[in-house]
Amino acid sequence: MTSGRTSPALLSCEDESASAAGEWVVKLRASIQQAGLLKELVGNRLASYFCLPTPEPALITIEPELARLIANSHSSKAALINGSVGLNFGTKVMTGFGTWLVDRPIPGAIRQTATEIFAFDALIQNPDRRFDNSNVLVNGETVLIFDHELAFSFLLDIFPSPTPWQLDRQKYLMNHVYYRQLKSQNVDLNAFTLRLAGLSDAVINQIFADVPSEWNNDDVPKIGLHLGVMRDHAEEFAEEIRRFLV
Repeated sequence: MTSGRTSPALLSCEDESASAAGEWVVKLRASIQQAGLLKELVGNRLASYFCLPTPEPALITIEPELARLIANSHSSKAALINGSVGLNFGTKVMTGFGTWLVDRPIPGAIRQTATEIFAFDALIQNPDRRFDNSNVLVNGETVLIFDHELAFSFLLDIFPSPTPWQLDRQKYLMNHVYYRQLKSQNVDLNAFTLRLAGLSDAVINQIFADVPSEWNNDDVPKIGLHLGVMRDHAEEFAEEIRRFLV
């Protein structure tokens, strides 16, 4: 696929029983490395926990034989596909959706969803759902969010904030796809705050349990610590969102 900086692959897959499993958009490990795969999976699973619409995820295994066939047919992709043998991250292809256009008005039916997507991206510190690169698909009054490989940006901080629920450092949120239209509006964060407050260690550990051992690195406990701190300051975080949107 030619869109996006990581050149994902569109693959027709089989499940573990060799039954047809349909088409999947696959983020290849050679293009985003294992840290990106980890973020994609955890971001997707967290979005589902917060009842945000996101495509079904899967772990996609590329076998050596398939990689060789693709490399022989598409020599320009040989290094990419050969470097992606093993586990990759995929999402189910969703038909009938288009990209959210720049400055598209938010329909009333999805304003609450848009509000919670904004809060979610602030929670996971995702700078990549921008007004000019939304990573949002839309079909009428239905939206889907995807692409979390750059989330958890606090992992790159040399001196992480001791108060991550405060948004003073999160200036990227002013470029968020929904910021301009949520600005100066009354926002309802009650349901999102309740879900964040209910993000138990058991739920977090279950999400991490889905992470393949080869993707499990030092980022996992750091993400877990961040989520726990944000949960413990859920009300303060919600108030920060409201203040940011004043």
